[in-house]
Amino acid sequence: MPLCKTEAIILRSRKQGETSKLLSVYTPDFGRLSIMAKGARGIKSHYGGVLEPLNHIAMVIYKKEGREIQYLSQADLFHGFPDIHSQLGKMALVAIACEIVERHEITGHSNPALFRLLLRFLLVTEASSQGLRNILRAFQLQYIELAGFKPEFRRCQQCGQDKSDEDVHFDFSNGGYRCHSCLGGNSIAANLSSAALKYLMFLSQAPLEKSAAHSPRAALGRELDWFILNYLRYHIENLNELHTLAYLQQLQENLQKLN
Repeated sequence: MPLCKTEAIILRSRKQGETSKLLSVYTPDFGRLSIMAKGARGIKSHYGGVLEPLNHIAMVIYKKEGREIQYLSQADLFHGFPDIHSQLGKMALVAIACEIVERHEITGHSNPALFRLLLRFLLVTEASSQGLRNILRAFQLQYIELAGFKPEFRRCQQCGQDKSDEDVHFDFSNGGYRCHSCLGGNSIAANLSSAALKYLMFLSQAPLEKSAAHSPRAALGRELDWFILNYLRYHIENLNELHTLAYLQQLQENLQKLN
């Protein structure tokens, strides 16, 4: 049974038996994996706080092809993100990104670009004190592109013209919009304001650090969140109920500074 070394971001952790942990992790080399950490909760465990959710670690695993759960041999901490762990608002936002990755990504399917994006998202969120929701929005839009269903914000699908200066009608099934002139009478497309269209275009291309420097007004922010969430739900079957999103909504009154 070969020993394999890789980096990983811990998406989720739960207790297993009396002393072990079962981890869901994302790696650049093997994609999403389920990892058994035997004895990780024991008194004599040498892991300490290394195996906490969201941590960026280096790990050595016993990897066997076709096995659903791999086994951990060694783990060392790269980044622990103490600022994220100490703030409920940041924790909730980061947990949404991790839950999306965990639910959609196929076990064993490698996507190094996604690993880099998720790690960058954690690093930027850790370092930022403003624009936190925008960092999540930018991550979600850029994740959508990596997942293979990138929306087209630049041109009308019908006439091919740039109509970003006017309100449009976005069709989730086709991943693009139609302008008023091309709409037709039987469209089920959702209305999208010109301001939201331009902002989505910006966030889909901006470095995450740059997205943190901008905060839209509350009404525009709600429109952006509605669009992104429903676009994700349309293309990812099991996102109808994001547990972390429900948790974030419960914290809403305490998160006004994140808008």
